[in-house]
Amino acid sequence: MELLGTNICKTCMEDISITCVSSQRYDYNKEMIKMILKKYIYERLNLNPVE
Repeated sequence: MELLGTNICKTCMEDISITCVSSQRYDYNKEMIKMILKKYIYERLNLNPVE
């Protein structure tokens, strides 16, 4: 599956989707999404730089 230009497996996507906020995996998933989003934004800025 593709998430913001990054390929992730179906199991990981399901894990991210169903993780409860009180779960221990929540912080891990949050950091992973944050890294994917930063990469996506960085790539977009390189394609269309703002002056």
